[in-house]
Amino acid sequence: MFFTLHSEHKIGYKKLSDADLGLTEGSSHQTHIGLYEKKNMLSFLGNEDTTTAILIYNDYFDVLKCNFERIQNPDGTYRSPKISLGEKNENTVVRKMREFAKLNPKRDYYLVWFALENNELLFWLIDNSSSDYAKMKDFFPNENTVYDTSEIMFAPLIKFIESKIDELSIGLQEDLEIASQTSTKSEKYRALDIEKAQERFKITGRTGEELINEYLEMQKSEKLICSFEWVNKSRESGKPFDFIVKSTIDEEKYIDVKTTQFKFEQPLMFSDGEIDFINSIEETRYSVYRVFSLREDAHKFRKCFECFDYMKNLEAKISNFKTEIQSTSSNVRGIKLAVPPTSLVFKQISADILLEGVAR
Repeated sequence: MFFTLHSEHKIGYKKLSDADLGLTEGSSHQTHIGLYEKKNMLSFLGNEDTTTAILIYNDYFDVLKCNFERIQNPDGTYRSPKISLGEKNENTVVRKMREFAKLNPKRDYYLVWFALENNELLFWLIDNSSSDYAKMKDFFPNENTVYDTSEIMFAPLIKFIESKIDELSIGLQEDLEIASQTSTKSEKYRALDIEKAQERFKITGRTGEELINEYLEMQKSEKLICSFEWVNKSRESGKPFDFIVKSTIDEEKYIDVKTTQFKFEQPLMFSDGEIDFINSIEETRYSVYRVFSLREDAHKFRKCFECFDYMKNLEAKISNFKTEIQSTSSNVRGIKLAVPPTSLVFKQISADILLEGVAR
């Protein structure tokens, strides 16, 4: 699950003023949106923090810069927190919310905010013409307050927010799955996000192999194959394949299971070692079993064959790259490539095959 509420378990809710939204005319030049210190919400943040935050509005979902700070009193102490507009060219949460409000300035706007497990903030902008507003009224009987677990509606509220975030964040989750396999750094992803995604992907990969193991057991019982070996059954072998299958007594074939929680079209990750292996054997002896849709009730996979031409071309380009790097007295320690599972790569891709038996 992408969404995990911070351990403080508090959710703020307020009706935004025209000044908050930058819609006032004349002398007001308010450059921030005030939040609340009620129930000691967001106490884990410092008095001044530049962080990232998720912003949701209708079907919009993105990670933006967030300038969080507390208002300083004359005696040097601090009081109510706020999020500020930021510099002119900064794409911040406040600036984006004001852009949305200016498109329909006559509507009433409400803000829901809370912290996630990784200390990142989430802001949900809601206007009174939306279906979200009609639903949220049931959860927030009172405006301008902070809700916590003492409220009877807190648990169903969390469930509703979870479903909303999960629905809107698919694209970000797909990117994070790829980033977790390459340790890609980005302003959108904190180290904790990558670490948790890596843990999830290990489970995803193992589930995919378990599903294919059951599929091959069925193939064996129906005498469609002679035997097979799951090379990672006890522990990760580090080999460039996951199964060795004997379709006849004398012929061994290699299967690499590549699994995603998402759609089939999610890129496949190949290391340079895997590419070297593919190019070292006969093309007919290697295939990728692409397991996908683990988020759905019906898990599926497709068999992908005949990628020799594509991989041979990649191998040549990688070799040239490594040679060029060596001329600078440096060397490459492992390469990972995101490859599209299309006819550009595989000459044969089967229809969907339904998998059953292993729960998510």
